Amino acid sequence: MIGYTCKYTPVELLEALGGEPVLLNGEAESFRRAEELVHPNLCSHAKALLEHTRGLTELVLVNCCDSVRRCYDVLRTRGDIGFLFFLDLPHREDGCARSRLKRELERLADAYSRCKGASFDPAAFRAACARAVQPPPSGDFLAVLGARVSRELLGTIRASLPLPVWDLTCGGNRALEAPLETDDRDALLEWYAGALLGQVPCMRMEEVGRRRALWEREGLRGILYHTVKFCDYYPFEYEHLKRETGLPILKLESDFTPQSAGQLSTRLGAFAEQLGLDPRPAASKAPGGSRLAVGIDSGSTTTNVVVLREDRTVAAWAIVRTGAKAQAGAEKALAQVEEQLGVDTSAFSAIVATGYGRNNIPFATAARTEITCHARGAHFLDPAVRTIIDIGGQDSKVICLDEAGAVSNFLMNDKCAAGTGRFLELMARTLELDLEEMGTAGLDWKEDLTISSMCTVFAESEVVSLIADNKPTADIVHGLNKSVASRTASMAARAGGRGPYMMTGGVARNRGVVRALEECLGEPLRVGELPDLCGALGAALFALEGG
Repeated sequence: MIGYTCKYTPVELLEALGGEPVLLNGEAESFRRAEELVHPNLCSHAKALLEHTRGLTELVLVNCCDSVRRCYDVLRTRGDIGFLFFLDLPHREDGCARSRLKRELERLADAYSRCKGASFDPAAFRAACARAVQPPPSGDFLAVLGARVSRELLGTIRASLPLPVWDLTCGGNRALEAPLETDDRDALLEWYAGALLGQVPCMRMEEVGRRRALWEREGLRGILYHTVKFCDYYPFEYEHLKRETGLPILKLESDFTPQSAGQLSTRLGAFAEQLGLDPRPAASKAPGGSRLAVGIDSGSTTTNVVVLREDRTVAAWAIVRTGAKAQAGAEKALAQVEEQLGVDTSAFSAIVATGYGRNNIPFATAARTEITCHARGAHFLDPAVRTIIDIGGQDSKVICLDEAGAVSNFLMNDKCAAGTGRFLELMARTLELDLEEMGTAGLDWKEDLTISSMCTVFAESEVVSLIADNKPTADIVHGLNKSVASRTASMAARAGGRGPYMMTGGVARNRGVVRALEECLGEPLRVGELPDLCGALGAALFALEGG
């Protein structure tokens, strides 16, 4: 087989010379080999590519970016690959560019022909080109745009969403026009150079205006915009699309390693719910009898339960530590509200689960993402709220609402734990404080310290250094509060958040963080008496209304 990564790779030509082209677009379990060869801040797709070249004997690379060029330089120096070819792709698509690309195709054909001991087969070439003629999507569909997406992540996206998902990234939207009916290699390669350059351009090309065809297709319901860590080309287009289109857009960034399954599930599920495409069944209701409805928010730190009566008043609630198993935490919390009400589970007409553990609660009658449930709960508590800031145990979320309380946009933090409840718990332990003390210790600060590191581990090192310098605890905690607030306020700005703001989640009990965040936002935060329960309240409202 001969490996390749770029959609401009002349795979049909390689097939016509006896090759078996294989797209190297998979994730890597680690970058151990790659980081022995290149700098760790190289594009993560390029590092995954280096991992996948282990044992490969044939490879064609295209100068689509500097990172791929770096891969070629490293692989050429090592000499591990028998046939290694670097194709120089023009940045334009005019006549000169086509002539130049034709010469590159001839150079590749001659080199690969010598390698394989095979001659050009025009019939095989035309057949391969005909397979690359793709019909446009029909009916409603979703599209992944942006930088190339791994096959594993694309598979997860397709399995999680109820509409067809088209890969229109730079690695997926490969399509050619119908080939010429001739056996003349020179004429075929001249046509082929124009056909390759005539595809919808990727962002490394000079003239990208034709990319509008990707999002101006009939039937497109929403866009999942994918970027790759340390890739410079595509974040610019994402910002343009947010202004240009009225379509719902979910931004995904990956690093070509296995993604955090819980967070990815939440993002994709919330996007489906935002589009009104929730594939899950509605919560069933028991005929007649009680109308008590239950919402269970199974989070990484706590499991929260709210029980609503038919008139939407709270009948009971509970907050317990989740522990090692989501189901066990949910059972414990449910037992507490059953004891409060003097009933058993049969008294509940419906149970809707939300949070990271929502799919691991077998007695729930339906599940919804915490994005939608927090939106529903916050709108119920205060219909004026337009932005929710939820800082939980392992992630932070900013959720923007429209006038009707529907989710108009949302952002979640990435794989880093900085700025979350876990971050504050770790810092509290370092300072030998409990969480209640941590929430008030920074209110009466004197020196305005700054914790500059965004990484939890490095931030802890800064705190240890400040302790060694005999800095007062109040000043250190204030610096930590500012760090959390600054990171969260930046997320709110990126999401397009606007007041009135409501803060939910366990960190909303931390008065120091709330005050610091209010200073960053320049607006007050509305914090309920029990901010932990907002997601469970939203889930209970969905249970009451049929899921």
